[in-house]
Amino acid sequence: MADSAALVAPAGDEAADRRRSLWQMGVVSAGRAVPGGIQLALPLDAPAPPALAELSDWERLVADYGTTRISISQHPLELLRPDLPADIASSRALERLPNERPVTIAGLVVARQRPATANGITFMLLEDEWGTINLIVPPPVFKRHRMVVRAEPFVMARGRLERREGVINVLVSELWRIERPDLPQAVVKHIEPPVPGETGRPREDRSERVAVAAGGDLRAVLPTPHSFGRRGR
Repeated sequence: MADSAALVAPAGDEAADRRRSLWQMGVVSAGRAVPGGIQLALPLDAPAPPALAELSDWERLVADYGTTRISISQHPLELLRPDLPADIASSRALERLPNERPVTIAGLVVARQRPATANGITFMLLEDEWGTINLIVPPPVFKRHRMVVRAEPFVMARGRLERREGVINVLVSELWRIERPDLPQAVVKHIEPPVPGETGRPREDRSERVAVAAGGDLRAVLPTPHSFGRRGR
């Protein structure tokens, strides 16, 4: 097994040593499930890892979530924000905006809730690099953007700011997935659960293909959002 001290990156060369440490951890790690079976570590007969390029900010973020399910250095939205429209308001900016103000926000989905007693309203909790944002998604909006609400890890939303007893919500009118054209695209098959459990309507058996526009490899290692209410998400 690799020396545990070698897995600790010196402060002076953190980026290079981080990739070297990940290499060493991969050599001594147990097998991991892959399509078709188990991929085993393949040790190389070499005194030291080969020269490796430094991790980019995005690669470091993916490594953090892949190993610890959390990143303490950067938030995904911090890296995504430069590619977002200029009018996107942060959670911190919402605290200074007046009631009833139209806003556009973006974030990582950390929770969804669709209580059976809420008459079809869906509540979402987004997180950006500054804090959290509460979304209220009315049934007509949910119907138009069902797959975004249910499946996307990074979303943008447009709506109206609401202040009630010190609580800030955004009443959503439109939702989109966040686009990152420079990240690898992926396609996943999403099977809808039976509809009667959510709305009481007749059952619809359908399957949809969803393009993952943002997140790419990060989506595979992000923690699953918390979901509450009948039929979960």
